[in-house]
Amino acid sequence: MAIRTVRGFTLLELLIAIAIFALLSLGTYRMLESVLHSDEATRAQEQNLRELARAFWALERDLSQVIARPVRDAYGDQRGAFLGEQRTLDGSAAIELTRSGWRNPTGQSRSQLQRVRWRLAGETLERVYWVPLDQAVDTQPRVQKVLEGVTAMELRYLDKENQWQTLWPPEQSGGSEQERSRLPQAVEIKLQHRRYGELTRLLRLPDAPAESSAQQGGGGEQEGGDGQEGGDGGTQPEPGGDAG
Repeated sequence: MAIRTVRGFTLLELLIAIAIFALLSLGTYRMLESVLHSDEATRAQEQNLRELARAFWALERDLSQVIARPVRDAYGDQRGAFLGEQRTLDGSAAIELTRSGWRNPTGQSRSQLQRVRWRLAGETLERVYWVPLDQAVDTQPRVQKVLEGVTAMELRYLDKENQWQTLWPPEQSGGSEQERSRLPQAVEIKLQHRRYGELTRLLRLPDAPAESSAQQGGGGEQEGGDGQEGGDGGTQPEPGGDAG
């Protein structure tokens, strides 16, 4: 009776098989790592683009709902319905306006008009708003950080003669009630961003007669005078259920 012998793998063959398996595993890991890094970069880019789009959407929403309603500051001095400053105390441009359409789903005691200021603080584009239109001495603004990485902001304003102005109201205009209620025809916004470079938007403002604005502003002044509101604010550019 013949005896059958079983022959196994030699040590050299095992080493070669392990080496081939290690190379295949290394290639698969590198490919998986590349896919994960690409997915992470795509998600980060998508988040940055979403923040940029949200910032411009909030800015365009405020400008599209601007209304010719002057306000009073904490010292009782009147401020124009629309103010464009080229150089503020910190050296950056700023824009301040009164807008309508501030929704009030909770029925709080406040106006549906809102005083808003857009400014550049360091490299952060901020949206500042006040609950009462006509401020008191103890009225505190609420600050929302809208967009990071903005190194510069420039603003221009188109008047009714189709001339661009760097300030609003223009320097040659008087301080009458009509001038304080005057709105530009359009606003050009130019942002310098660290990632996306120069970004420009040209926005046409709605036509708002001063007569209808005064009627809407009268009720808003009475409602907004108490300066009290609870649970409003946050870091998103749509405070208290803002209109979209």
